[in-house]
Amino acid sequence: MIEIELVEKKRLVIPQLEVIYRRVAPLGYVLIRIVIALIFLQDGIEKFFFGGADRIAVGNVAKLGLAFPHVWAWTVASLDLFGSILLGVGLFVRPVTFAFLVQVLVISFGIAAARGFFWTTNGSEITLMMAACFAAFVLGGGGRYSIDRLIGYEF
Repeated sequence: MIEIELVEKKRLVIPQLEVIYRRVAPLGYVLIRIVIALIFLQDGIEKFFFGGADRIAVGNVAKLGLAFPHVWAWTVASLDLFGSILLGVGLFVRPVTFAFLVQVLVISFGIAAARGFFWTTNGSEITLMMAACFAAFVLGGGGRYSIDRLIGYEF
């Protein structure tokens, strides 16, 4: 019988770096998770403590035509603040990133799309990139360096 190798062996340009690549590769996932968490943490602090929730309630949430804009704005502020902390430490990663995914898709298609695509016009470019990252976390969980993995249960 002929066996077909399904896993393709990596061919590195500089094979001597394989040891380094093998050690640092798992850190890429946690690096993205923490950077995104820090970005949203700053948004959460601004919305929660410095009037940002009221600003988005009057502005963006009201423009979407949602009932109870202040409730939605404080929900977003809470997600940005507390969800980013959970994401950063890797706890409840899948449900938290699903909530973030819904949030950034609403922002992308409900608010930013009218401004165009590019970030220079406050368009949907960055929110779509964030949506792709959140979709990856929904599918992949918290990764090797997360509390979810540490406790042995991913939600």
